[in-house]
Amino acid sequence: MTGDVTMNENIGFTIIVVLLLAASAISLNMFFKERSAHDFLDINTFPHKLGEWSGADETVTEKEYKILETRNLIVRDYTNPKGWILNLFIVYSETNRSVFHPPEVCFLGGGISIVDKKIERVKDGGYNFTANKMYTEKGEFKQIVLYTYKAGKLYTSNFYLQQAYLAIGQLFGKNTPGATIRVSMPVIGSEEDTVVALKKFLVEVVNEIASLRSQ
Repeated sequence: MTGDVTMNENIGFTIIVVLLLAASAISLNMFFKERSAHDFLDINTFPHKLGEWSGADETVTEKEYKILETRNLIVRDYTNPKGWILNLFIVYSETNRSVFHPPEVCFLGGGISIVDKKIERVKDGGYNFTANKMYTEKGEFKQIVLYTYKAGKLYTSNFYLQQAYLAIGQLFGKNTPGATIRVSMPVIGSEEDTVVALKKFLVEVVNEIASLRSQ
């Protein structure tokens, strides 16, 4: 009887080891697949003219590229005929979900205080999704930030939901396009006017990314 128990324990231990090795092999394969794969869409082709807004690229240093772990990104200031200035930041990848990070990490690291954070519903045309709305300040400079995460056709305020969608796609061997999309600007006129402008611009960005993907 003792011999049978010992044999069963050994078999169970062997099965566990085999499963762990298999899981490690799959994870390692996915890791190298992520690093060797290339994105179909170069987000740098995103237009500098969007509706009434005209954009100019900001300089991204090699150090910043290294921190962000990708070059498939844009940091751009857009100006409209009224003189309003809006900042657009997009990190995009179809192959590597590790390049996406909550913007709060960058803000706090840059000495920017997050005064408040809320969930904002974005409804426009055929779109209905959530975004994070943050009130930030650094010294006398105050602005409103609106950002959302993309995973395929999903747009969400939830970072972990985005990561789950992308991970499921990887498990099935699919390259699911993902992005962090952030728009921000100082309060112009009223807070309501500023948020309306940010939401409208965010929807235009989402539309344009879908258009670029279909080309």
